[in-house]
Amino acid sequence: MIIDAYSTGRYLPDALRRHGVSCTHVQSSPEVPDFFAKSFPAEAFPASERLVYDETGLDGANLDALVTELRARNPAFVVAGSENGVDLADTLTARLGLPGNTFDARRPRRDKYEMAAAVRAHGLRAPDTLRTEDFDTALSWAKAYDRWPLVVKPADSAGTDNVYFCADTVELCTAFDRILRSRNLMGFVNRTVVLQEYLAGTEYFANTVSVDGRHHVAEIWRYHKRPGRNGSAIYDYEEPLAPDDPAARRIHPYVLSVLDALGVRQGPAHSEIMLTDHGPTLIESGARLAGSIVPEVVDRVFGTNHVALTARALGDPAGFAAEAGPMPALRTNLRYVSLISPAAGRLTSLDRFDRVRALESFAALSLGVDVGDRIAPTVDSATSPGVCYLVHDDAEQIKRDYEALRVMETEDLYEVD
Repeated sequence: MIIDAYSTGRYLPDALRRHGVSCTHVQSSPEVPDFFAKSFPAEAFPASERLVYDETGLDGANLDALVTELRARNPAFVVAGSENGVDLADTLTARLGLPGNTFDARRPRRDKYEMAAAVRAHGLRAPDTLRTEDFDTALSWAKAYDRWPLVVKPADSAGTDNVYFCADTVELCTAFDRILRSRNLMGFVNRTVVLQEYLAGTEYFANTVSVDGRHHVAEIWRYHKRPGRNGSAIYDYEEPLAPDDPAARRIHPYVLSVLDALGVRQGPAHSEIMLTDHGPTLIESGARLAGSIVPEVVDRVFGTNHVALTARALGDPAGFAAEAGPMPALRTNLRYVSLISPAAGRLTSLDRFDRVRALESFAALSLGVDVGDRIAPTVDSATSPGVCYLVHDDAEQIKRDYEALRVMETEDLYEVD
């Protein structure tokens, strides 16, 4: 059972079928944000293998009905295909008695406050955190804490959605109001706001796969971000680390302990970590695949990818456990570039992207927009038009192509009316 097979989760059905696993899709809510719906692999699921869950049923009747339906199908496991599906996947796993992550009503794998608390309780470093729906409470905490800037964000969204770096109480007030007046990336109204310690350092992420509480670190990447138009940080590009990189050596044991602290025991996880002067510190972790992966490109660099490893762990857990080892060495250089649009309007053509495909290190382009769609200036991951992979044995060639791509974007790459 795949819950919300969006974003990278769209590759899971085919990867699982290679291990003899057939899949049923469960949509976690009646309405799916366009950001995710566009990526749904409709061809992978016949109509009989698509279910929709509506949590508004009286006294949980809809959940009971879904559990009854799924139990009749005799499932082997439940996995979240994207961040939307993490909560329901945990609930269904517990109700069906299947192998999965440790069920906890506090939602430490979704709620950023509970996440930080769980990590600190495990003796690990996590940012100082407050969660509240009341601005006066937030203001009092910020004044008493008196360490600016503060990170302000929704309690249970993902990516850079409504993440603000507030330098004073005025910016805090603005960010607090914006968050509570908006919906998160999953389409739900934000009801609480998280204030966190600003972590100074270099940001990384680790993709992992777990079987029965044993964790395998598939890859560690270094983030590069830049300031966005509304004061939040937006993704610029990402590069993988070699297993002997000094940063990877520090992050590797830390992320294994974080997964234990969060009750991750089964399946994929994507954890973001700041390497500070005090050591690795968790920013947040998602019990799902990393977003926006193009598996065949990542294969060229690592010899495998997060999707393939997840499918192996779920479809052949014994084989996976026997072969899981250290992080693989890098076979070549790669830069994952998030597209940043300066344009606003309706896309009239994508023809100029042929110039991107002509770059010497070009490996893949994954666009989340099409002709006729409206685009806006990029302020977070949801408003990025897509990603471009650059792969080459010469790191300098990648750098030159990256710079050329950024110039194209500022000139006329995005044709809008």
